Amino acid sequence: MTQGTNGAAAASGTRRHCILGTAGHIDHGKSALVKALTGIDPDRLPEEQARGMTIELGFAHFPAPHPEGGEVQVSVVDVPGHERFVRTMVAGATGIDLGLLVVAADDGVMPQTREHVEILHLLGVQSGLIAISKTDLAHADRIQVVTRQIAALVAGTPLADWPVLTTSARTGAGLDDLRHAVGRLAARLPARTVGGVFRLAIDRVFAVRGRGTVVTGSVLAGEVAPGETLELQPSGLVGKVREVQSHGVAVEGAAVGQRAALNLTGIDRERIDRGMELATPGYLTATRYVDARVRLLGRRDRPFPSHQRVRVCLGTTEALAMLVVVGAEEIAPGGEALAQLRFAQPVVASHGQRFIIRNETAQATLGGGRVIRPVSRRFRTKWPEEVESLRRAESEDPLTRYGEAVRQAGFESRTPLRLACEIGVDPASIPALAGRLAAAGGVRVLAGRAVHGDTISSLHHRALRYLLRHHRLNPAEPGMLRDRLVGWLEARAGPGCGKELLASLEQTGGIVSRGPYVAHRDFRPALSPDDAALLERVVREIEEAGFDPPLLTGLKAATSLSRQRLKLLEDLLRCEPRVVAFAPQQFASAAAIERLKQTVQVLGCGRPFRLAEVRDALRLSRRVVQPMLEYLDRIQFTRRVGDERVLQQPGPPPS
Repeated sequence: MTQGTNGAAAASGTRRHCILGTAGHIDHGKSALVKALTGIDPDRLPEEQARGMTIELGFAHFPAPHPEGGEVQVSVVDVPGHERFVRTMVAGATGIDLGLLVVAADDGVMPQTREHVEILHLLGVQSGLIAISKTDLAHADRIQVVTRQIAALVAGTPLADWPVLTTSARTGAGLDDLRHAVGRLAARLPARTVGGVFRLAIDRVFAVRGRGTVVTGSVLAGEVAPGETLELQPSGLVGKVREVQSHGVAVEGAAVGQRAALNLTGIDRERIDRGMELATPGYLTATRYVDARVRLLGRRDRPFPSHQRVRVCLGTTEALAMLVVVGAEEIAPGGEALAQLRFAQPVVASHGQRFIIRNETAQATLGGGRVIRPVSRRFRTKWPEEVESLRRAESEDPLTRYGEAVRQAGFESRTPLRLACEIGVDPASIPALAGRLAAAGGVRVLAGRAVHGDTISSLHHRALRYLLRHHRLNPAEPGMLRDRLVGWLEARAGPGCGKELLASLEQTGGIVSRGPYVAHRDFRPALSPDDAALLERVVREIEEAGFDPPLLTGLKAATSLSRQRLKLLEDLLRCEPRVVAFAPQQFASAAAIERLKQTVQVLGCGRPFRLAEVRDALRLSRRVVQPMLEYLDRIQFTRRVGDERVLQQPGPPPS
């Protein structure tokens, strides 16, 4: 990493920087053309220079005239054309703004020309130009033949709109036209928003004596400056940027659309490989499961079956994966399908990222695709609900994608950075999306985290099934201990969520509280004849007592019971809908409590009321009325305000 003068990072949206990537068949003069354009030989390795063949990525740069005046700084990534190095070619195409397809005038369109055109198309490279090279070796009629070959090759692809220029690296013919064409195309490129996330795909890594570890790559997103902390993925190691260079010159920073070399501290050279990525900490997440939409090339002679191993060129890495078709058994030639890529080793990606698929032996390009869910899980690919979930995740609407990401997160708390990566938006837009989903009732805040309503509803149903299973196995028990169900809920939702989920279950009426127990609303304990008879005697006695029932131990039917039988009786009464536990060891009939509520509703309609008014209306003593009103306070039917009470629930108007 050499020293140099400083240069400012590219400003957002200026388009005074762009990355140009070459493509084309071996020995069609790509590197010679780059050297003639830039004065830099991209074949830096001795073996490349000796054999006259590009093996590794080469890099160069040149200023192209901007049509509005000034210059565009063009970074060039030169890729190998040999079929054995398609992986390297795809790595070089990662992050490019413009493509430069090179076709030799003497050879014309060749096998790797076709494959590189397919790769550029699959990677979504929309803008570029086509250079017919070595025109000094061909007559005009031959150049016309090659021009027609190229037109036939690119028909039906975005490359059909690319300008075609004739060039010669040896004589210099057409080079000025090529520079001006690059400048015009760069000026028309859409402005890039720098955003709040940095990302760089590493294509070279080396060590410099006295400086340490250096990585190079194309800046895919954001910007970086010396002193910033970055995360290396998929390893998760964290390092700091000591220095930033662009084309051998130290700069204040580098931004999206530029090539950059970063001098790192905190990460040893041996821990970094090409194919890894550097990013803002917390943005990328390593995973072995990636969901995508995959397109198969039309030139295949048979469908591609599900559950086949492939090599995936993703960013600057190539990884082995099993391709599992979602909702189908195969992909037809020229067709597309939803798929899950199950990688042998963890990878990183982002929503919308393009990739190439090659066969397991890396001898042929099968197709490509676009990432839908960069972090997924192994799921049953034939289930209709999983297919529908994946369709929501690839929606054009960011709010739909956000909602699906929250649903997939379950009870896990995810940062705005991670969510932004998963749905393909700027992290700054996540709060607004969260607000819109909350306003629509799609999420609830549970123990400080946003949880999708469908996630809560699903756990509610599971909890009810769990409770019913407990009742089947324990028919004589009054229910399940409340703390046990809270623990079960927390084990599936996370710390702090159990009590809130149980409260919501009670509010919806799915379960009822019976002292220390909870039970399904439809459950009644199975009683022996003796227990059933005892319960009936006690209930009848409570109903006859009206508003002034005695304590449980004072009931005539309970006076001779043992402590164990008395405890059983209390549990049975808590399960009995005809009575209500309004105070410790004290039950009243449900009819009496209902009459109390009606009286309070009439008294409290539109105004506060006092205990004495209830006492007089029911012709009872203060001793009897006070614990019953306290019960209404506890169930939030009323609320005490000083010496008065107000209704929490609306009542009928006085008759």
